[in-house]
Amino acid sequence: MKQCLLNLILFSGRRKDLLLLLKEKPKDIDTIKKLLKVDASSIQPHIKKMKDSGLITEKNKIYRLSEMGEVIVENMQPLLSTAEFFGENTEYWLNHDLNSIPEFLLERIDELGHCELLEPDTEHLVETPKILFDNIISSKEVLTFTAYSHPQAPLIYAELAEKGAEITLCMTENVAERLFLNYRKEAEKLSGARNSRLFVLRKPAEIPSLIITDRCLALKLFENNGKLRDQIVLCFEEKALCWGKELFRYCMEAAEPLDEQKFLQLSS
Repeated sequence: MKQCLLNLILFSGRRKDLLLLLKEKPKDIDTIKKLLKVDASSIQPHIKKMKDSGLITEKNKIYRLSEMGEVIVENMQPLLSTAEFFGENTEYWLNHDLNSIPEFLLERIDELGHCELLEPDTEHLVETPKILFDNIISSKEVLTFTAYSHPQAPLIYAELAEKGAEITLCMTENVAERLFLNYRKEAEKLSGARNSRLFVLRKPAEIPSLIITDRCLALKLFENNGKLRDQIVLCFEEKALCWGKELFRYCMEAAEPLDEQKFLQLSS
């Protein structure tokens, strides 16, 4: 019976859609046909199979999930959401190190929702993609964790600090040294701004880059071979921003406040 139910639900998109539809609330056949955009002859055989298997009941021509059906649908939704999420950018997720994401967040990775995959062409490798730049520069709060130096980043964050955006920037020690050595003016703006907080991570980072603002989430992962390509996963949904903040807090667990005076001495 267990295998039959799995086949019944997972091997038919129409039956899956019907179960999810009835999860919202019981419906008559006309409403089912309208919402699923089907005719009676195409949906009735599926309804019969669902009734025969005990997943759906009918009373006064109103169809509803049985108690067993409710339990099954409630538990199958995370699986379907996760499969749909990975299905959008399967090649990317297969080729990148998901072990760098903690298990409690990896189990909920579908909360990222629809993601755009950004990859600059060869003529714009050192430029921040416009859609990401526009969202960062117009944000009121920016949380950033980074394990590599980007030539535009110091200018962007210095401008954000001048605008009064709340900035939390966590860097590996190597990135912090480069910031204060090569971008002293911008580093002084950031370290002196009352609305910015700087942190340093003194161990190898598992995630190369994470940016969460009040508008978007931008994530970079290492490839399975340890290399880093300039591919950015960009998300905008509210659940994605909450998920990203949890990942940011996880990345910050081993970080400590940056000693500005120590790093300023590097460039003096």
